Amino acid sequence: MVERRGIQGIPLSPYQISIHYNNSYSQNSSEGTSDWFGPQRPMPPIAPPEVSGRQWDFQPGYNLSSSTRFNNTIGFPELRAFADGYDLLRLAIETRKDQVVRLKWSIKPRVAGAFDSAKLEQINRFFYRPDGHHTWDTWLRMILEDLFVIDAATIYMHRDRGGRLISLMPIDGATIKPVIDDWGRIPQPFYKNGEIVYPVAYQQILKGLPAVDYTIRDLIYRPRNARTHRVYGYSPVEQIISTVNIALRRQAFILDYYTEGNIPASLIGVPETWTPDQIASYQRYWDAYFDGVEGRRRKAKFVPGGVAKTFIQTQEPELKNLFDEWLARLICFAFSLSPQMLVTQVNRATAETQKDLAEEEGLYPLLSWLKYFIDEIIEKEFGAPELEFSWGSDTKMDPAVRATILAEYISKGVMTINEARSELGLAPLAENAADRPMVLTTDGYVPLQIFGDAQSTREQNSNIDSPT
Repeated sequence: MVERRGIQGIPLSPYQISIHYNNSYSQNSSEGTSDWFGPQRPMPPIAPPEVSGRQWDFQPGYNLSSSTRFNNTIGFPELRAFADGYDLLRLAIETRKDQVVRLKWSIKPRVAGAFDSAKLEQINRFFYRPDGHHTWDTWLRMILEDLFVIDAATIYMHRDRGGRLISLMPIDGATIKPVIDDWGRIPQPFYKNGEIVYPVAYQQILKGLPAVDYTIRDLIYRPRNARTHRVYGYSPVEQIISTVNIALRRQAFILDYYTEGNIPASLIGVPETWTPDQIASYQRYWDAYFDGVEGRRRKAKFVPGGVAKTFIQTQEPELKNLFDEWLARLICFAFSLSPQMLVTQVNRATAETQKDLAEEEGLYPLLSWLKYFIDEIIEKEFGAPELEFSWGSDTKMDPAVRATILAEYISKGVMTINEARSELGLAPLAENAADRPMVLTTDGYVPLQIFGDAQSTREQNSNIDSPT
């Protein structure tokens, strides 16, 4: 038996406890504590140190699957069926597409200064038809469709034999299965024996089989709403899948009102002497009489007196109520659209506030995502990090007002002449003065730096001449 001792080493009886307030006896220390219902030591890890940094707890053999989204409850076909089956959801998707493609865009320098004007013109021409066939508007709508519905925007980078980019061809993102490495991430290129190696990063599943392997150099697979515990994105359609399911049933109910019959849900009594077989037989006759003939549903019918003497209506169909407005608000909120066209009329100030808020919360983040998407292509494929993709404004401004504003900016040194020409979509001037900020003085336009030096000199002279 181990003899228990106190702080000073004095032996303790079995019924005595040692109480102390010394900070040297820490609860985290294995000595000097009873460890009574304590946290205990953590279990030793079983994974090797190389596993450190794994992104998520994926299923072993994840890359051996020959189907996309095999571990998700909702697949790509279901998401597309929901997006196409509910008309309000489809209208929201198409409206958001229209808002994006109507904006003007341009390729311009990141900062004022020297840049290759020939390369700028080449990139502008390339993006007029990015895939060599469709125009920018049509090409972008194809990308946005997969972005909104399945969040799997995918582009195949078609190259020539020299490796130069020829076109950006959209691919059905539902056929692409991302491949993961030992850490649960997309495999990145690495150097081996002095050469860069591109491992397989994606597989295209066709006819239920892995058909083609792609690397990150061959394919741009860009979910917008990526998450750490999934390799697939989380689209707006998937976020409101339960709401869309309810709305589809509501829509089917209204459709049945016009196709299956408009007789309200009701209970009709029969004579008490009828047997269950007689009731079932007459029910079949009644249903068969109204089935398939639209005109009979809108005409009165004579029935035996015992059948017609009792009639209890259980439900009056409503074709539109507050619940429909609630569904419309949820759909519009998922896409950051203003629901003012689908709900009870609101005053003009509230409607404009909702519109501005919808653009701020939904449209601007989407435009920012598309800008970085195109900027990466410009930098990596065209070798032009000094250029960037820029969105214009859809606001129509009076040309005279716009000219006055630009002239004011140029005269105050806020913008250079070439920056103003870029805003107007004009080619830059070759003169060096066009890239320098100028200030309008009584002597004409003066470079901003010279104007600042002259102004400092005048201030100094005025201080000397002024009495103290």
